[in-house]
Formats: sequence, structure tokens, C-alpha cells
Amino acid sequence: MNPFKLLSEVRSFWPGSLTLQKRLLAFFLLFLMAVMAGLFLLLIAAGVFTAGMKESRAFLENELTHVAEDISTDCGIISVEGVAISKRLTEQIEESLKEQKLSPAEMQDSPECLNSILHSCLEILYGALEKNKVSGAFLILDATVNPVLENAAFSRAGLFLKNMEPNAANRSESSIRYMRGPAHISRQNGLTVLPQWQMEFAVTEGDFFHTVIDTAKGSNLPLSRLYYWNPKSILQNDYQEAILLTVPLVARDGTILGACGFEISAMLFKLQNSPDNSVHTRVFSMLSPYNDETFDISGALFAGSCLASPKDLSGSMGLKAHGKGLYSFTTSTGGVYAGLYKPINLYPKDSAHAGNGWAVAVMIPEQDFSDYVAAQNSFILILLVLLLTFSVAAAALLSRRYITPVVEALKQMQQKDATNFKKTNIQEIDDLFEFLAAQDQSEPIKPGPIVSKAHTTGLFEAFVENIGSLSPAERAVFNLYMEGHTAKEIADILYLSINTIKTHNKRIYIKLNVASRKELMVYLNMLKEKGETIIAD
Repeated sequence: MNPFKLLSEVRSFWPGSLTLQKRLLAFFLLFLMAVMAGLFLLLIAAGVFTAGMKESRAFLENELTHVAEDISTDCGIISVEGVAISKRLTEQIEESLKEQKLSPAEMQDSPECLNSILHSCLEILYGALEKNKVSGAFLILDATVNPVLENAAFSRAGLFLKNMEPNAANRSESSIRYMRGPAHISRQNGLTVLPQWQMEFAVTEGDFFHTVIDTAKGSNLPLSRLYYWNPKSILQNDYQEAILLTVPLVARDGTILGACGFEISAMLFKLQNSPDNSVHTRVFSMLSPYNDETFDISGALFAGSCLASPKDLSGSMGLKAHGKGLYSFTTSTGGVYAGLYKPINLYPKDSAHAGNGWAVAVMIPEQDFSDYVAAQNSFILILLVLLLTFSVAAAALLSRRYITPVVEALKQMQQKDATNFKKTNIQEIDDLFEFLAAQDQSEPIKPGPIVSKAHTTGLFEAFVENIGSLSPAERAVFNLYMEGHTAKEIADILYLSINTIKTHNKRIYIKLNVASRKELMVYLNMLKEKGETIIAD
């Protein structure tokens, strides 16, 4: 916008003409507007208003790096331990079958051997649970103790041990409980049975057990390429959501004896992988099955101090670019989050389940993210408003302060007496007054109508009478004025400074009761007209 046009529009809001103070104030305000606009553009160019977003991204990126590394490391260790425990259990099962003179293929048809097999495997399973950071360890044989029961096709013998305090450092007593298996084994080994205890596992078509068994059948892949991470689920009659690492039990002759593995409960995952909530209180991490930018959050584990509504933790979650490198996560139930994610490899590249992707994400509710950025920007905007308010007040004060001497000087000029001016300490104005004073003293005074008017009053007689009160020095200056000399000429004739002549002038004006040199010259002209002569003492 043209500043002159803006000034014209501003002027229209003031009635009458603009005073000098209003003009100066308007100039200051226009200048402040230009400065504030420039400052605002500089802040935008410097990224100040996106600092909150950058800080949030740096925070989420840092937390994602730590959480993803921890999860990847822990899952890698558990996978290796799962393969190792599978080999040990397979060896123990084959040894037990050999003692009973049974081949691995005959195990399913010999339910009487299952109890002794499970009893011999308990110590191995117990030791593995104590050694690893998991919430449970299990062994499931591909056989049932009661093959004649109605649901025998979906029942499998096995053992399931639960660690009730997986993060306890110094336990005074064992925290391992008995979840699945023959009751007499728990009694013989002094294990506390959980209320959710069942003698055997209930399995269904397509679940984690059948997935790993069916994959291992007819496969030539090594055991380290056959393990399977099952998404979050709840086993029948269990009480905890968990993901399961399942490894097949493959005998030397290729017979699939069953499966074993470890459990990572939702509680254990939360204890081990919660991100720092010092910046964003509702930040949380997620380990989820992932494929084509879609998260299956119904099979995911979450960790955080405060999660969103439970309805948002089911179904699926899609993502899209959010801005500044962040992603917007939207659940199928309407929850919206801002965060980052990173795919992780839970399987080797040539694994049978390598196509099952997993990813780790760290995110916060979208509203929390927006509020944080707004709070950061609000602080800056408040500072700018305070700066603008202070600047406007300073502009009003300065405009008044610097215009006041000019206004006072103009009032002096209205008195038409440039010889008695007061210094304003403004060089240009003081120079103007000195110029006007010099002009006033050198300008000849022409008699006018005022002379005839003076004859009709007693002022002239009083003036003549007051001449006698002048001092000799003042009479000398007065007489030279009578002769028509200027102040500068009188100073040269009497060998006095111009300032001394000005001092004499002031005293003469006071004693003769005149206000200026012009009035003095009027009376002198009147004296000349009347032919009166003033003789110096």
C-alpha cells in the first residue's frame, strides 16, 4: 500500500487539519508498522513459528530411534533363544520317546507317553523363562491326552508357564505360575496354579499353532527361518493380551512334534518400551503388523503413560504425510495422531514369514500436537504484541516531547517580538529567531496612522516624561536611535557588543514603557514631527 495514501486515509479519521503532533505520531505509527511487518517476515523466514513443530519432530524422532532399537534388539534375542529352546526341547522329546521305544511319528497315537514327555521338558522351559525378558514360555505338542473326547481335534497337550513379575529385580520367592499342563506336574514341582489354568491348549484352524506347524511341514528351511511372530491375541481362558513367538519342534526324521516359544504380554511391553513423556504427556509407542502403509492395530502392542480412547486401539490405521517430515495416523474408528514410524525386521530375508511386515511407531494425539505448536507460537505472539504496545506508547510520548518546543516557538512568533525569544535548543528555530530579530532591528519604521492616534492620548506625554529616567549609557543609545541609527551601527559607534546594546534596549523599553523597537520608533518619529529635541545629560 502506498504510505502517502495510507496517511491520507489516517488523516480522514481526525476532524479538521492535522496538528504537528498528530502528523509526527502518524509517521511513527507507519514506521512501526513497517518495522513490525519486517520483523514478522524475518521470524517466518527464520522458522520461528515452526519451531514447535520442529521440536516435536526431533523429540518423536529421538524416541522412535530408541524404542525401535530396543524392540528390534529384544525381539532378535528372543528369536534366537526361541530357536535354541526349540532344539533343546526337541532333543528332550526324542530322548523320552526313545526311552519308551517310540518313534516321533508314533507320538500322536500314544497319549500315554505325553505326561512323561511334558514332565521331562518342564525344567528346560522353566530355565528359559527365568533367563529371558518375557512374560511366559510354552510348549505345545501336536497330540492330545484324550483323543476320544468330542473336541479332541482342537485340544493339544503342553505346558505354559507365566512370569507374574517379569521386571522384578530381586525376588524373594519365585513368581512363575502354572497356566497349562497336567495338574500332577505342578503338584510334583511345587508350582502355584493360576485360576485360569487348563489342562490342555485350545487351538483353532489358522491360529499361531497351526500357522507354524503348517509352514514347517514339507519345508526344507532351517529352524531359524521357520519361527513366527503372532500378532497380539488372547489365548482361550487367558487373561492377558500378548504377542507370541512360536518355533516348530522338528525331529531329526522331519516329523513335526509341535511348537514352543515365548510370550510378550501387553503389560511387559508397556513397562519396557514406554517413551519419555516429559515433553508430551500423552506420547505412546506401538509395535504393529504393517503392510502397504497400513497398521493392523488390533494385533499391536502399545506402550505409553496415557493412551487414547480404547475404541481407537482396534481395527486398522492408515497414514499420510502431515508436514515437516511427520505423518498423520488415522484409525478406522476416527482417532487421529501425529508421529513417526519405522519398519523393523523380525525375520531374516529368506524366512518363510518374511512377507509379514512389522513396524514401530511413536505418536501423540493430533490435538496435543496442535496445542503444543500453538502454545509455542502464542508466547512469541504475546511478546510481539507487548513490543508493539510499548512502541506505540513510546511513539506517542516522543512525538509530544519533540513537538512541544516547536509549538512554544510558534507561540513566541505570534507575539511579534523576535528580540525577546527564549532558546528552544533546536538549532534551526533559534537561528530563525536570531534572523528575525536582526531584521526587526534593521527594518525602518514608517510612520502610520498610529502617530495621529498617539497625539490624542497621554501615552506620548508619559513617554517624554520617562526619558528623564534613562541612565547616561541608556540616553546615549536612545539619542543614537533618535538620529536614525540601527542597533548594529550604535554598537560600532559606542564600541560596544551587540549583546550589550540588546541589554540597553531591554532597560530602555522598560523605563519608557514600550513593548518593542517598533513602538519605540513610533514615539521617536512623533518627537521629530513635533520638533522636540531630547538633549543628553
